[in-house]
Amino acid sequence: MGTPIHPLLVHFPIALLIFGVIFQFVALWKKEFFNKMALYLFGNGFVMGIASYMTGDSAIPDAREKWGQAVHSMVETHEHYALITMAIFGAVLFFKLLARFKPYKWIMPLVLVLCIAGTTTLALTGHYGGKMVYNMPGETSAPAK
Repeated sequence: MGTPIHPLLVHFPIALLIFGVIFQFVALWKKEFFNKMALYLFGNGFVMGIASYMTGDSAIPDAREKWGQAVHSMVETHEHYALITMAIFGAVLFFKLLARFKPYKWIMPLVLVLCIAGTTTLALTGHYGGKMVYNMPGETSAPAK
């Protein structure tokens, strides 16, 4: 069995979206360049996030081999947070594009709040994906004594 494409792709949206959030916050002080770069990063991160989401099923056979039937609840949780993350960053992208045509004052505070929410759900998505890859079946998250 070859390497599934999903684990290879997921790092792109993670990096692009996190840097988009960082650039969006820096744009509070250095507007033009960082605001434009944040838009590009969010756009590319969103597209790569969709690709990663769509390839997620390719990793299920490997996870099922490691975890057995317990994989279904873990995959559902991971997938749930991934979908929420993509919805939030899709909204960020929408509002940033809207701001380019209609610069309403309420858009940027909303974008910043969505960035924080999206980063949180992105971290949770990665956490649950990482648990499937790195934790051994039956292992708890508690540190060893």
